[in-house]
Amino acid sequence: MRFVGELGVVKDFKMVKNRIVAKTWLKYCLLSCVMIIPLHKCQSLAIHREYTLPMGTALTGNQTLVSKNGTFALGFFSPNNTNNWYIGIWYAKVSEKTIVWVANRENPLRNMPGVFNLSTDGCLRLFDLHGRSIWSSNNTLKASRASILESGNLVMLRTRPGNISEIVWESFLHPVDTWLPRMKMWKGMKLTSWKSSSDPAPGPFSFQMDPSPGKTQLLLISHDSSQYASSGEWNGEYFANMPGYALAASYLKIEFIIISPSTMYCSSKISNMMGHVVLGTNGVLRGYYLSQNGAWILDGFAPRDQCNVYDVCGANAACNGYAKLSNHVEGNANDTCTCLQGFRPKNNHAWGSQEYWLSGCVRRSLLQCSLSNSTDGFLEVKDKHLADDKAIPYSNERTLNDCQLACLNNCSCTAFWLSSSSPPLCRLWFGDLMNLRDSPGGQSFYIRLAASELQGSTSKTKSKSFDLHILLPVGATGLVLILVLILVLIVCIMWKRGRMLKEDDVPTSLRTFTFRKLQIATKNFRQKLGSGSFGSVFKGTLPDNTLVAVKELKSSAQAEKQFRAEISTIGNIHHVNLVRLLGFCAERSRRLLVYEYMPYGSLESFLFRGNDGEEPGKLLNWKSRFQIALGTARGLAYLHEECRDRIIHCDIKPENILLDAEFCPKVADFGLAKLVGRDFSRVLTTTRGTIGYLAPEWISGLPITPKADVYSFGITLLEIISGRRNIDLNALEPSSYLFPPWAADQFHRGNLMGIVDGRISGEADAQEVRRAIAASILCIQEEENVRPTMAQVVQILEGTVDTTALQNQASLDNLPDHHGGEQDGDLI
Repeated sequence: MRFVGELGVVKDFKMVKNRIVAKTWLKYCLLSCVMIIPLHKCQSLAIHREYTLPMGTALTGNQTLVSKNGTFALGFFSPNNTNNWYIGIWYAKVSEKTIVWVANRENPLRNMPGVFNLSTDGCLRLFDLHGRSIWSSNNTLKASRASILESGNLVMLRTRPGNISEIVWESFLHPVDTWLPRMKMWKGMKLTSWKSSSDPAPGPFSFQMDPSPGKTQLLLISHDSSQYASSGEWNGEYFANMPGYALAASYLKIEFIIISPSTMYCSSKISNMMGHVVLGTNGVLRGYYLSQNGAWILDGFAPRDQCNVYDVCGANAACNGYAKLSNHVEGNANDTCTCLQGFRPKNNHAWGSQEYWLSGCVRRSLLQCSLSNSTDGFLEVKDKHLADDKAIPYSNERTLNDCQLACLNNCSCTAFWLSSSSPPLCRLWFGDLMNLRDSPGGQSFYIRLAASELQGSTSKTKSKSFDLHILLPVGATGLVLILVLILVLIVCIMWKRGRMLKEDDVPTSLRTFTFRKLQIATKNFRQKLGSGSFGSVFKGTLPDNTLVAVKELKSSAQAEKQFRAEISTIGNIHHVNLVRLLGFCAERSRRLLVYEYMPYGSLESFLFRGNDGEEPGKLLNWKSRFQIALGTARGLAYLHEECRDRIIHCDIKPENILLDAEFCPKVADFGLAKLVGRDFSRVLTTTRGTIGYLAPEWISGLPITPKADVYSFGITLLEIISGRRNIDLNALEPSSYLFPPWAADQFHRGNLMGIVDGRISGEADAQEVRRAIAASILCIQEEENVRPTMAQVVQILEGTVDTTALQNQASLDNLPDHHGGEQDGDLI
């Protein structure tokens, strides 16, 4: 890796490494003079006042790039004087350093700043002083300069013919925790809180637009995907719930633009003053404006009650603070969370900072879980509300003593509650107590504590402990009965485990893996291949040296029966154009699927690469593309028509078409797709898929059929033919931004080769091109009854069916106009 300084002097990073014999500021400054600063300026490390960073120049040390009027600055910073350094953007004229954007938030520099430059390949890059790459903008189009704008947006620009500047990358599309005025919050983007005030790594809270098509509300979401606040739907003038949030101040003007049900954005404008909205480390969204004396004034926040942030205090702690807005200052947060009696903070530093309580509390004294001589007792807790979503109701325990015994006789039970209703209802809680909050006048519940925590308690709550003599009247007969029941229970569990591994409905071809074996095979899930809506995929090697792809599912919400029914179906599917499932792991809450490994990864990596950045061997010729399209169509036709249970894939796109060692296409990610019976007519599903590839009927909320897959395949086929995304904002002509309608128009004009990827158009077979484009145009018709089946698509591509009759049904007017951008998808 080489670096070009302002005088054009080239220095190798290995030379830099050899010069740094001691990490002292003196030597670092001298080194910066040699590498970056013109020799006649070496005596002074002056701060940059230019707002543009040309190609080949860099920032290092205390140098900054300042916007034209000095509102924002870009440079290195170390939060709270830690040893970690980041490149970021902050308000340049505000005495209190307020960071609004961070590049390397997950990968800090250690001990000192590095080198931030616009390299000769047109990308912004951050290196440490050993030449190691820390962060890159990864833009596909080559930039010639980077600028920090007065809006706080870091943009990378290239110059097009006619001296027209075009943005090829911008920080506003990669926000951190701050929403600045004029920043467009697109559907699919989100703010993510810092982990703490000293660590900008992604925290547990996010702020985003509702991802569902047609939804216009803004959501606050916690670490476990629980929604804890909503702005309400946009009614054309304001959000329905905004009056309750105090974020709709008179100076804040909201603009909401709807392009399509899946493409929309929200932005804000602040009149005559500076301001921003930031998602705090505690999950509270706060709005600030700058006062005349240069101090930030809190002017609104959401949610109004901080205790509405789901599980804000973590385990075994209660939320008792109420975020306040008084005289434009923040309410005292010192008493927001408190540990229950008998518990202490798990992380004293986090709790001491008064900003991050999610680590929760742990017991001071361990429970004595033994049925023969348990000394545990119960402490009555009043004026607190304990969420009952994880409680188990018991109908036979009608008295306080019976409910207490039911809890004490189970080592996992940590609390119980008996209602005052008639008949009474007993509820038991197991494991850590979550999402507690103050609730004056609420009904009491009882938490289980060690005897040492109950002794000498001055609390007015009532302490009750289990007395051993209650068991004595049971006698020898009762003990024998208990032993028999335990023995029967053990036998049942062992029989069930044996049956789980040898169920008749699980194909004998599938292997059952333990979690430990897959952990070893993947080297503790170290080499990540990709991630998507269902989970992450990791590369693994089995003991027999077989390479595999292991998908760890995100959620265990699927019932055991449904999970096994689906792997049963997938395990019985064997087709040359479908990724094969080799085995699975269903151990406790863990759900993992083991697939054959595809060495060339996804088709996407072979299609969408610019001419300047093309990697050798990555460009697919026409013959390979046509065979990939045909193989993919055959695989989908098999799923729709030939396998025992029909499967609608629901997410066809280049990312879900994998290539083996022979470049044979294999459709992936059909494992958890929608299974339907052979006699189905239509089926309703929740929206699962990728914007830009969704069929119009699906976006509209109408019932879907396999024709939804046909539509997605048509879009994908056009991308295979052209090497372009279905939306291409970098197209030379605005009329070709939406590629499918433009391609259809070219097809009807007879300009077939104009649609083919220009890099391979000279070698393309004209007849195959005609059949492929005809098939794609037919597939993306808005009316699903006009689209062919996948079996017919195969015939069209093979040339065994005449497309004239089908083409007469298709027209430009029947093409949908609501395509959207792409999103990352699963690899399996």
